Amino acid sequence: MIVAVPSPSSRMHGPVADFIGSRFPGLDKAHPRSLWHRLGAESLVHCRGFDIPELVASGAADIGITGYDVCVEWCLANGDGLALHALPPARTSFVTYCTMTGRTPRTIYTEYPAITRAWLAACANRRPTRIVRLHGATEGVIRADDDGAGVLLVTSGQTLAANGLDVEVPLLATDVCIVTRTSPPTGQTLFDLPAMPVLPLPSFREATDREPSGGPSRGA
Repeated sequence: MIVAVPSPSSRMHGPVADFIGSRFPGLDKAHPRSLWHRLGAESLVHCRGFDIPELVASGAADIGITGYDVCVEWCLANGDGLALHALPPARTSFVTYCTMTGRTPRTIYTEYPAITRAWLAACANRRPTRIVRLHGATEGVIRADDDGAGVLLVTSGQTLAANGLDVEVPLLATDVCIVTRTSPPTGQTLFDLPAMPVLPLPSFREATDREPSGGPSRGA
């Protein structure tokens, strides 16, 4: 069985390492550049957190541990179901819409284009909005663009405050979770999956099921 987890450079590595360490003894003594660890029939691979749902869906990994936000983004973008299982809270953050007071945004910068489209589709006062996909560090771009807003991950809110982004609307809470295919691995595994609560996708995703394909996006 192959288990995929975020690499040491990921924001999710610490919480996942705390959870996985007891299941893979000696992991903390591994070479810092080693992205593969073996314990009996189980293999642990470190990779980019955003790639983990794709690795599980493709069959390259049997189980993944990553952020709920990452899994929701993948499911909404691909229209394909994965099973998400809750773990004890470790580092709760929020995918948040943010901008500045008084703006009427025409562009949303985000790491989450699929979540953004689904949320916009569910908004009663929806306006035509361009979506530009970035890969982090978006707060400065949002502040510089007088017509800009963002959908990004917020933990403490300090970076938003430092950049003058004073309008915040949390869209979903996120923490680490386990992701499997809808037909989970059979037989004995490192995790008691049947005992873990199943996490639903956010309610606003239902709007995407009613939306025609396409839309005003760029870089998604």
